[in-house]
Amino acid sequence: MSLTIVVVADPLHTLDAAHDSTVALMEAAQERGDRILTTTAAELRLRGHRCWARCRPVRLRPATLEDGRWRAPSPWFEAGPDLDVLLDEADVVMMRTDPPVDDAYLRATYLLDQVDPGRVLMVNDPTGLREANEKLFTLRFPELVPDTLVSADVAEIVATVRSWGRAVLKPTDAMAGRGIMMLRPDDPNLVSIVESGTRRGHVQVIVQAYVAEAALGDRRVVVVDGEPVGAVRRVASPGEFRCNMAAGAAVVADTVTAQDKEMCHVLAPELQRLGIRLAGIDVIGTRLTEVNVTSPTGLREIDALTGSRLPVTVMERFARIAGSAS
Repeated sequence: MSLTIVVVADPLHTLDAAHDSTVALMEAAQERGDRILTTTAAELRLRGHRCWARCRPVRLRPATLEDGRWRAPSPWFEAGPDLDVLLDEADVVMMRTDPPVDDAYLRATYLLDQVDPGRVLMVNDPTGLREANEKLFTLRFPELVPDTLVSADVAEIVATVRSWGRAVLKPTDAMAGRGIMMLRPDDPNLVSIVESGTRRGHVQVIVQAYVAEAALGDRRVVVVDGEPVGAVRRVASPGEFRCNMAAGAAVVADTVTAQDKEMCHVLAPELQRLGIRLAGIDVIGTRLTEVNVTSPTGLREIDALTGSRLPVTVMERFARIAGSAS
């Protein structure tokens, strides 16, 4: 059964079609014969107590896998004329706008609250997007995460780093490795780095004890309805410690492990309670470091390295759920 899928994303011309999981999911939906409409957070509005959006139908020219790399044609999509769409009439609404989760993002989730969840499959639920901060959500599972401090107090952070040894500072609202800094107790710039990260003690940051296995890379595990369905390892480039693809990290084939399944068994009840159907968890060694829920990526890389058709698997699962609800 073909579906109508509304994708709320950043403007299409800003997406990297050869890398972005949002594009991969849209390609999989098109392959199924689904109708794809795209919009942005700014184009959502409330009228008559229902959520509407200015959308445009899109037709994609799919990327191709050549010598282990995805290559997207230019242009990679064609957009039809604008349509005024009542989102209650869609089968699936996918909120895939990239962070930061700022005022504009939060306003979009409040508008999406008015979409009827009894009729429309929300990926992910707007309440869950608000509640599951990608950096702080992990702290609900202290048995899974590294030693962690969340604070804006410069002196406290410096003292903690000196007691732990190496640590990593992360802002609470960024993505793609932005603002992540290594903290070393013997660094003469330590106080200055912490002052910069906390905006001189006015903004809380996350400080986590450095996990030695980070030298081997971190792992992105794609999770659908609480179940791990694919994985890839990201290894930092020479002279860099951040294992983010946007920071130049290399990707290496990996597989879902028994540890991944055990970790997801712990996470699943809370993810399901919040309506987080699609997530990407980041794992270093045996430690959980992030749960990405806004626009988790990695699908292209997993497909390229393993020969899977993971976006198709994901969209087929969502289609079955949406079809049974209609």
